[in-house]
Amino acid sequence: MFNKAKNSPPDNKSATLIPPDTRSSTKTGTPTTSARPSLSVIGGHTQVEGDINSDEDLTVEGRVSGIITCKQHTVTLGANGYINGDVFAHTLHISGEVTGNLVAHHRATIHKGAQVSGTIVAPCLVLEDGSVFHGSIDMDPDNEVLKNAFADASGSMTKTTPKATDEKRSTTSANASEHNTTEAKAND
Repeated sequence: MFNKAKNSPPDNKSATLIPPDTRSSTKTGTPTTSARPSLSVIGGHTQVEGDINSDEDLTVEGRVSGIITCKQHTVTLGANGYINGDVFAHTLHISGEVTGNLVAHHRATIHKGAQVSGTIVAPCLVLEDGSVFHGSIDMDPDNEVLKNAFADASGSMTKTTPKATDEKRSTTSANASEHNTTEAKAND
């Protein structure tokens, strides 16, 4: 009786046991590429000079000099991160230092300890206590810069050319001088 169980081929047991285990681990929350968005990270000891186009969430812990385009995803700047250039994203979380324009399709959050110099264009903006901001803010959802920047966000991503960015900067600078220029420091 015991000999029969020991002599039975292990392949039958494996074939019986493996499929339920595979199915159960998938059902209990094993991440798949469609369930968990991908993430790119620029590490704290990395410096990037040039434009970045990303079709996934992006976290910057290092230094970036150039245009960051991440129109359908989130860009997060860590507390020790630095960006010198414009950022176009669906959602922005800024904890480090930015010199340039921030354009968010949905929301921009400037966290405690962040320092931002430039123009922020976003329909929803959060400036936390302890953040420093010098520049202008435009929260009009019908802003031309916002409309032009995200006109192709639902389709394929297109690279913003430096010429187009310079035109946007000059338009934004002209608008900033014509409208209110804001210097704000959120206090604890």
